[in-house]
Amino acid sequence: MESIVSLIAFIYLFQMGKSQMETKAKERAQRMEMLEKALANPNLDRATVQLLAQQLTGAKSPKGGRGNGLAWLLALGWLALFSGIGIYVLGIIQRHSESQSAGLLVALIGFGLITYPFALRELESRRPAA
Repeated sequence: MESIVSLIAFIYLFQMGKSQMETKAKERAQRMEMLEKALANPNLDRATVQLLAQQLTGAKSPKGGRGNGLAWLLALGWLALFSGIGIYVLGIIQRHSESQSAGLLVALIGFGLITYPFALRELESRRPAA
């Protein structure tokens, strides 16, 4: 009896896995067809064509792996900004001018770290294509 239940469970799981793979393959084929149709449109700008071609071929973005590092830099900037603001407020409450100065300095550094990734992205978008 246990072997029959195991066999039925195996067949059921196999069929579920097979149907799921077929569904994903069908969706992938539809997506590829849609991308091919979009690439055939002559009214697309160069950036959109490059993005669609990357999606179609599965190629990585030419930016490289800087996105993750910039995300960490942005997170560090937010942490520094709000820590600096907290130290500044604490310095005001305790009437300690050195804490106020340190908090203001840390907050300014944090603000710089927050704006740096956005400035890099803006400069990259304005760079002429080679």
